[in-house]
Amino acid sequence: KVDVEVISALSGLGATVHKMCSDIRILASRKEVEEPFEASQIGSSAMPYKRNPMRSERCCSLARHLITLHANAANTHAVQWLERTLDDSAIRRITLAEAFLTADATLITLLNICQGLVVYPKVISRHIAQELPFMATENIIMAMVQAGGDRQVCH
Repeated sequence: KVDVEVISALSGLGATVHKMCSDIRILASRKEVEEPFEASQIGSSAMPYKRNPMRSERCCSLARHLITLHANAANTHAVQWLERTLDDSAIRRITLAEAFLTADATLITLLNICQGLVVYPKVISRHIAQELPFMATENIIMAMVQAGGDRQVCH
């Protein structure tokens, strides 16, 4: 059961890293942020000007693997007979080692991303300005409903 609890914590870490890196990937596609770009690094093989968020993609891949290891640990725990048999020893050694090594690689990559992340405030401001009229509609509808308007009609 201890294995399940330990790997559950690491799996939760994986879920958090996956969420962070998915958001970075979305923001990068909108040109609001950019991962660090090394001097010797090249862009996309087909489109040299394009800078794919490859580190975030790698983190998402590793994080997904880390998340799935929880099911492995839970299954190993669930199938134990009475006081325990030895059919779990090999899989436990593999799963525990993989979980810690995967978490380590994920965090090293995430640290590199965070230390070199480039944010483009002007692009973000432009996107906000473009969306502002739509973002204001909720407040307008709420005010109309409070003034007695029918929500469906106001919408």
